[in-house]
Amino acid sequence: MPNEGNGAAQIKSMNPQEKERIAVCCVLLDIAESIGESVSISDCPHYKQLKDKILLTEQDFEMARKESVLSSLGVLKKVHYNTKMMLAMAVCDLYSEYMVVPFDYRVAFETLMNAIDWPISFSEILARSRTE
Repeated sequence: MPNEGNGAAQIKSMNPQEKERIAVCCVLLDIAESIGESVSISDCPHYKQLKDKILLTEQDFEMARKESVLSSLGVLKKVHYNTKMMLAMAVCDLYSEYMVVPFDYRVAFETLMNAIDWPISFSEILARSRTE
């Protein structure tokens, strides 16, 4: 169970941009952990764009470790569509480490996108990601 003590109090006192960055980091960390292998978020091509766009820092990742994915999804519902698209592309990069992306990862991707009000399929984002 996530640490609701200091982390929850810190999140409530943050500005919207800080909350957004931490929510993005929380989701990326959760996905990288679910893959389980030595996957590197920073090696994902679209992560670099996302990092530069919303100014992600190592401190954001440290703070994200104290937050729940569920609360992060609530924050991400409210972010700009460009951020949602960049997050989708970074997640696609993580999953695309596989020659054939497992069905459960595709379902997880689409569930994530629907949860943040960005209903795009894995196939659609994969096609876009390969053209950029």
